Amino acid sequence: MIGIKQIRKAKNNYFLTDEEVSILWKESKRWSSKWRLMLGFALFRGLRVGEICAINLYDFKDDFTKVTVILEKSHIKTDLPLIPELTALVKDYILKNRHTFKDGYLFPYYSSRGKKHLPYMTTKTACSCFCKFRKTLGKEHLSLLDSYIMGKYRRYRVGWHSCRRWFETKIYDKINDRKKLADIMRYIEVSTVDTYIDPYETWKHEKDILQTVFDDTATNLILLSKGQRKLDFFT
Repeated sequence: MIGIKQIRKAKNNYFLTDEEVSILWKESKRWSSKWRLMLGFALFRGLRVGEICAINLYDFKDDFTKVTVILEKSHIKTDLPLIPELTALVKDYILKNRHTFKDGYLFPYYSSRGKKHLPYMTTKTACSCFCKFRKTLGKEHLSLLDSYIMGKYRRYRVGWHSCRRWFETKIYDKINDRKKLADIMRYIEVSTVDTYIDPYETWKHEKDILQTVFDDTATNLILLSKGQRKLDFFT
């Protein structure tokens, strides 16, 4: 191989497969009801980790079918409808854990030594929890440990951000409408959708695109000549 001083890597995706989401959701139940609900808000409502940590008991409306959130990047205050399954999870969690809430926040923080009690979990702590969760699952499911180096830091494909991306791309697969998707994600500009949908379309269909482009060419050139033996014949 030719020596290269600096090897560059292709742009990484943050997309999750349905199978990986199924693993995350199934295993979350073993951790705690708090962790399962936090993951639920990321996967089934597409909330950012900071928005999840800030959820308060008094942010819910209409029998917990909606939650009011101030979006991190745009600072827009908006009501977000929840799917019935997530609403049921919220109700069950509140019923069993309300006595642990401080100032109404759903996800209070307790240090491992019990000396620190904060009203809500910080994003740094939530990200650390996800790291431990991912590391535990990665022993059996190696794909969850996919990573790359960015500057001085190692970045992992599976995290809070990729949960939000799965929510967004899952909706797009169903409705195939960028304007509606932008409204659901509460983006100010519709073009914001393109940042992830365009790479997602390529990532999902690259094999099909290649097959479509070269199918006729391969047939006309007869890539495998009549009577020619395949390489695996000699192995």
